[in-house]
Amino acid sequence: MSTDKEMDKTLNIGTEIRLAEGIKKHVKIGTIALIRQVREEMDGMTYKFSFSIGRKKWEATEEREAVDWKEVEETYKKAFNLVLVEGITEEEYEQIDQDGIAELDNLLDRFLF
Repeated sequence: MSTDKEMDKTLNIGTEIRLAEGIKKHVKIGTIALIRQVREEMDGMTYKFSFSIGRKKWEATEEREAVDWKEVEETYKKAFNLVLVEGITEEEYEQIDQDGIAELDNLLDRFLF
């Protein structure tokens, strides 16, 4: 193993993901404590991140329960900041492209399943 990889492992730094042009982030290595924290944060979340972006609040009907999409999106942001070494600033978040959204859609699966 190279010295850089050993250092990354020591610092709990895992793979790198691309979120947009010029925005790359490192995913933390999943520890039991981090997995528990992410699962607690995401408890009860039934919608994918990509589905929640920019939606308006749904009022309850006979067919569906009420959903506060802004709250769903904020919950995802908190979870992303838990698992990304560098976190995501609001400015970076607003620049994430389609490929980055797909990366984020799958990112938490590493910690939830």
